[in-house]
Amino acid sequence: MRILGLLAISGMLLGCATQGVSHTELPSYYLPTDAQTRLSKYVAKEQPTDASLSGFTLLHKGNDALAARLKLIDMADKSLDIQYYIFKTDITGGLITEHLLKAADRGVRVRLLLDDLGSSLEDLKVSVVDHHPNIEVRLYNPLSLRSEWLKGFSKLGEFGRINYRMHNKLIVADNRAIITGGRNIGDEYFTLSDVDFQDVDVVGIGPIADPASDSFDNFWNSGIAIPISTLSDKADTQALADMRATLGSKNRQAEHDPYLKAAAKSSFITAMNNDTLQWHWGHAEWFYDDPSKSDPHGDGSEIAFLSRSLIKPMQAAQSELLLTSAYFVPLDGGENMLLGIREKGVEVSILTNSLATTDVLAVHSGYAESRGPLLHGGVKMWELRPIAGQKERASPFLGESLASLHAKTFVFDRKAVFVGSINLDARSVKLNTEAGVYIEQEDIAAEMVDLFKRWTSEDFAYHVSLNENDDIQWQAEGQTWTTEPGASRFRRFMSWTLGWLPIKGQL
Repeated sequence: MRILGLLAISGMLLGCATQGVSHTELPSYYLPTDAQTRLSKYVAKEQPTDASLSGFTLLHKGNDALAARLKLIDMADKSLDIQYYIFKTDITGGLITEHLLKAADRGVRVRLLLDDLGSSLEDLKVSVVDHHPNIEVRLYNPLSLRSEWLKGFSKLGEFGRINYRMHNKLIVADNRAIITGGRNIGDEYFTLSDVDFQDVDVVGIGPIADPASDSFDNFWNSGIAIPISTLSDKADTQALADMRATLGSKNRQAEHDPYLKAAAKSSFITAMNNDTLQWHWGHAEWFYDDPSKSDPHGDGSEIAFLSRSLIKPMQAAQSELLLTSAYFVPLDGGENMLLGIREKGVEVSILTNSLATTDVLAVHSGYAESRGPLLHGGVKMWELRPIAGQKERASPFLGESLASLHAKTFVFDRKAVFVGSINLDARSVKLNTEAGVYIEQEDIAAEMVDLFKRWTSEDFAYHVSLNENDDIQWQAEGQTWTTEPGASRFRRFMSWTLGWLPIKGQL
């Protein structure tokens, strides 16, 4: 009888959960550019004669990437719009939160949009930050049942809705400067731990901020972005004061951390403070998925908005296409497109994770089947080698902090690049919303080519090829492997086992 009662209660809870959450908050929009802000004055000083051009600098070192985020937050005078899939409460998350609170204290309007499942933050902690009069926090596509012991029911009952996530990464400061790319907010993305996520972000200044701000507003006002005040009890002033004290204490202790010392002395900060930071100016477009992609019953459901934008420059490539994707599961459609590009004489090169460095074994299972056809078609392939400090995952599907490739970049004919959040897999194309920037600028492209060469060198990656028997082999530093190198028998077995599951459309 108890079991029947539990099932009945579960059914009632799940029935209540499937509708999602709504709110009555009025929409808000990005603030017009103010010529008197520090960032506006900085951009005006750096801007070339052609005002249609945007300036960019790459961030492929973790300490530079963290320093750049803190610098933009500290320079903001009017507004900060921040959008992330993952926002952790570790050293990095605490440091950024403290800087956001200080920005709000000086009158900056802060809008913080976080994916509910990606960040998995406690509602109370989010409510405390939201209590600041200049900060508003919204959660994207949140679970309906908020208590910790009911969230499992909510995830099960609402799977058809919550399977669609916001994977975007974006900071917009005063509608004059942006940071976008592959990094979430967490220590492992900024070399603030003993793991090392190879990743790339880009800082952009000038006109590119306008379409990025438009996209943020589109998500913020989508109806799927729910104010935390609707989901949780409001915090009080004392709770905010306690959080400030805790953050201050932890961050002062962390100042002695060698990783944070490196961030404070990063080349980005040094160049920015000395007015010697080199900006590469070019035409740029902001590519993003519309939030309607997250509505399983709407007209935009599973439409590959961003992917369609990327197909055009990919198919227009005439000589070379360099692709870096942490998760690479092209399926038949992606394979055919890449092979079609290769048949036109374009050299196609791909870097992704090896079985030894991936943090999602199921993704590797989906990818492994594509290696043979792509190699037969003349596509060049590399897989990242294991990195010192690598930690095994407890789960074959998900994990917390494995050193691996996390970047998502494209280089087209060494003339243009795309840096963003999208992986070349079905989840990014159909289920997640993604965003990034397409830049026509040869110096940025050259820098990305150099980075690709470094990451595909023998120190970093295995070269994957076919031997004389058409079997896959891995080569690096004079060695050759005929089975997945650096991976334990258990990882190889789990990857093979997961390959039998009908889950490729979810990867």
